[in-house]
Amino acid sequence: MRFPISVKLLFLAFLISLLPAAALASSTHISIGDFLTPSGQPSPEFKAIIKQRLTAAGLSCANCTSEPPESRYTLSGLMVRDDKGTSYSALLTDNFHLEPEVFIKGKQIGGSSSEPAANKLADSTVQLISNQSVASIEVSGDSRLTPNAVMALAQILPGENATPQKIIAARIILENCGLFEKVRIYLTPGPEGRKVKISVQERDSIIPASIPGPGKAVLDNILGPADLPLPEFPVISEKKFPALCNATCGGYLAYRAESILTRLRHSEYRFNMDDVEELVAVASAIRNNISTYDASCLDMCIILMKLCSMLDLHTIRTISENLQKNVDQSENGPHSLEKNLERIEFLTQAYEATQEAQFILSSRIFHDRIHSPVVPWVLYSLGEQALKAEDITRAAPLLSGAIAISSLPVAPEMLLTTAKAQYSNLDIEAGGAASTQLKPLLANPDLNDDLRHQINSLPQRASLCETVLSINDQDNFDLQLEKGNALILLDRPDLAEPLFHRLNGINPDDARPFTGLARLAFQRTDSLLSVRPYLERAEHMKNKDRYFYELALAYKMERITAEALPTIRIDGRSSEEASATRFILPKTLEYAAGYERFNMPQAKLIKAGVNVLGEWLAYPAMSDAEAFENMFMQTMQLNGEMEGQPEIIAASLYFSTDATDRAEARELISRPMSVKAGLKPRFLQLNLLIREMALTPSVSVVKALEQAARSSFSDTPSREEAVALKADALAIAGLYTNSTSTMERAASLYTLAIDLNEGDQGRLLNNLARINLALGLREEADDLYDEALDNSPEVNEVVELGKIITSLAGKEREAALQEFAAAKNPSRLKDAARKLNGTSNSTTGPEETSFVEMEGIYLNEKREITTGYDNYSGLSIDFKYNSNAWLLPTLHP
Repeated sequence: MRFPISVKLLFLAFLISLLPAAALASSTHISIGDFLTPSGQPSPEFKAIIKQRLTAAGLSCANCTSEPPESRYTLSGLMVRDDKGTSYSALLTDNFHLEPEVFIKGKQIGGSSSEPAANKLADSTVQLISNQSVASIEVSGDSRLTPNAVMALAQILPGENATPQKIIAARIILENCGLFEKVRIYLTPGPEGRKVKISVQERDSIIPASIPGPGKAVLDNILGPADLPLPEFPVISEKKFPALCNATCGGYLAYRAESILTRLRHSEYRFNMDDVEELVAVASAIRNNISTYDASCLDMCIILMKLCSMLDLHTIRTISENLQKNVDQSENGPHSLEKNLERIEFLTQAYEATQEAQFILSSRIFHDRIHSPVVPWVLYSLGEQALKAEDITRAAPLLSGAIAISSLPVAPEMLLTTAKAQYSNLDIEAGGAASTQLKPLLANPDLNDDLRHQINSLPQRASLCETVLSINDQDNFDLQLEKGNALILLDRPDLAEPLFHRLNGINPDDARPFTGLARLAFQRTDSLLSVRPYLERAEHMKNKDRYFYELALAYKMERITAEALPTIRIDGRSSEEASATRFILPKTLEYAAGYERFNMPQAKLIKAGVNVLGEWLAYPAMSDAEAFENMFMQTMQLNGEMEGQPEIIAASLYFSTDATDRAEARELISRPMSVKAGLKPRFLQLNLLIREMALTPSVSVVKALEQAARSSFSDTPSREEAVALKADALAIAGLYTNSTSTMERAASLYTLAIDLNEGDQGRLLNNLARINLALGLREEADDLYDEALDNSPEVNEVVELGKIITSLAGKEREAALQEFAAAKNPSRLKDAARKLNGTSNSTTGPEETSFVEMEGIYLNEKREITTGYDNYSGLSIDFKYNSNAWLLPTLHP
C-alpha cells in the first residue's frame, strides 16, 4: 500500500516528537559486579552467564568496573562451586536510593556447570526489576488528607510506570507544598510491580476561606506563553562533569538533581561556586530532554523547576560578593581577576536562565493542568522567588493566586507570607482577607513563637499600608518622609528610593532623606557597613532624627564589639587596634548625646559603657574585673536616676555578678520584679537567683527564687524557655527546702519543657531524673538518665554520674565513682563523685571551685552582651545570661 508524501512526512514528524520521551523511557540499566569465590577471586564465567541472560531479558548491562553513571541497579555477590553443586548469595542495590536492598540466595545441586545457578539468579533479578509499573500505593501517617488526595498531590496513580523521575518529582511536591512536616516515599519491588509507600507527618494547616485572587488573565500575563522554548544554560566544560555529557537517562538526571537538592536544602550548608556549576550542568542536561513539552515531561519539569529555584537572588549575590572579595584581595594568583570576572558573568547568566526557565515551566504546568493540586505549589514557589528578587508586583498576585485556587489546606506560613505581600503591594483588602484567617491561630497555646509574633505584627503592616495610600506627592515634606519610612517597613525599596532622592532634591540640607537611603542600604545588604557613606553625608546636615542616631550608634558599636575588641583581646591594649578604637569613642559619645532626645535610658547606658571602655583601654593595669565592677556601679547609679527602665535594670542585673559587694548584688537580684520591668530582666533575675543558689544558698535567696518562679511569663514569645527556667527554679527550691509539692510541680514543668524543647532535652531529662531520685522514684530516674544519654547531652559527665548512682550499688558503685573521680572530668564533678563516695578531701586546687559552693548544682554558664539593629525595632542592646543548671545526683535511701 502506497502513502502520499504528506502522510509520510507527518509520520516522520510524529516519530521525531517522540524521541525525547523515548530517551527518557530507555531500558533499565544494571551494573554487574564481580562474583567472588571463597578464595577471593572473581568468577568471570558466572558473571558472563548472568550478563547474557539479563541482556536477553531486555536489560542494559555493564561491568561495575566501567559502570556507566546512569546504571539504576547494581548486582554483586558471592558464589561457591564444589562437588555438591553451586550456591550463590547476591545483593541487588538501587543506586538511586528509591528501593531497599534485596538479598537473593540460591543453590544448584550437582551439575558439571554453574550455568543453571547463574541463570536462576538472573531470572530472579529480572523478576524483581522488570515490572516497573505501580501495582499499589500505600499512604500512612498522621494526615487529615485522604490517601487519594495525597496521591493526587504526588501525581502518582496505579498502573503508571514508577520511574525514578516520577518518584523524585512526587517527593519534591510533597516536601515543598507546605502541608507536611516530614515526608518519606519509597518503592518496594515485587513480581506484580512496584508498591509505592508514602509516609507523611502533617503540619498545622488552615482551610482557607474565599480570598480575592488576581484572576487568570493576570496570571497568564505574569507567566507568559506556554509554548516558548526553554532558555539555554551557560556552557560548562565537559571535562568537569563528564557523566552529564549527552546523558539521556531521565532517571539518572532526576537522581543527580535530587542529590543536589538534598545537599543544599540544609540551611547550614554554604552554597558555593562548584555547587552552582553542578546545578547548571544537571539543569542543562534535563533541559535538553524536555525542551519540547508534552505530558510525559511533567515530572522532569517539576524537578527542573525546583532545581532552578535554588538559584535565588540572595544566593547569587552572596557568591558574587565572595568572588569580588577574592578579586580585591588578589588571592588566587595573576589570573585571579580574569577567572573571577568570568565566574561572576557565569553566575549572572545562570541566574537569568534559571529565572526564565521557572516561568516557562510554570506556564506549561499551569496551562496544561490548571486544576491540578500541584498548581498552587508552582505559583507559590514562583511568588517566593519574586519576593527574593524584590519584585513585589509579581510576587503578590502569584501568592494570592496560589491561595485562591487551592482546593487543599495551606500552611499558616504560606498564608502569612501572602498577607505580608499583599500589604507590601498596597492592596489592603487582600492583605486584610488573609490576615483575618490567621487570627484564630493566636488562641493556640502551642503556636510557634515566631509565627505568633509575625501574625501579631500584621495590624502594623495594615496601618503602614494605610499611611502610604493616604499620602500623595502634593503633601508636605514631613508627610512625604513618613510615607518613605512606611515604604521601608513594607519592603518596597522600589518606591522608597526614588521618593528619598526626590526629597533630597527638594531639601538638600535635610539629613532625613539620606538616613532613609541608609536604612534601605541596610535592608538590602543586612550589613551595617553599607550605611556608612550615607551617614557620613547626613552627619553634617540638619534635622538628624532617631533613625540616624540608631543607625550611627549601631554601626559604631559593631565596629567596637565585632571588629576591635576581639583583636585587642589577642594583641593587647597597647596594640594599634586599641589606639584606633580609642579614636572611635568620642564620636560614639557624640552620637549618644544626640540620641538622648529620643531614647534617654539607652543613650545613658551607651555613654556609661563607652566611658568605662575608654578607661579600660587607657589604663592597661586595670583588670577586667575592675572594669565590670565599675560598670555595675554606673548601672546602679542610672537605676537610681531612671527607675523602672528595662534595659538599665537588665544591665545592672547582668553586671551584678562582678560586684565586690555581694550583699548589695544579692539584694538587687532578690527584689520582687513586676511585669512592667520587662521580660528580659525577669528572665535574667531567675537565672541569677539560680546562680546564687549554686554558689551561696540561703533561705532569703530561695524565697526570692520561688517567688520569681511562680510569677507569670504569659508575655513571653518563647514559651519553651520560660517553662524550662521555671522548672529549674522550682526544682532547686524544692530540693533546698525538701518540699515534695514543689518538686512535684517542678517535675510536671520538666515533662512539659521536654516536649517543647528540642535542643536542651539532655539537660532537662537529667534534671527530671534528679527530681525523681529525690522523690524516691529510683527506677524512673534510671530510665530518664538512659534517655538523657541517648540525647547526646552537652555535659555528658553529669548524666553519667547520675547513671552510676541509679544503676549501681555497693562495691560496684564505689569503684565506678572512684574511676569517675580519676578520669578527665571537670574538677567540680570529680569532687562531687568523691563526696558521693564519702572520700572528699582537699584534692581541689587553690583556684578550683569547691563542691561546697556548688552543692547539688553544676552551672554551665553562658553569657554575652549583644548589640543589634533592624529597621522595625531599631537599636537593641541585650544582656544575656543563662545559668544552664545541671542538677547533680545524691544518695537517697
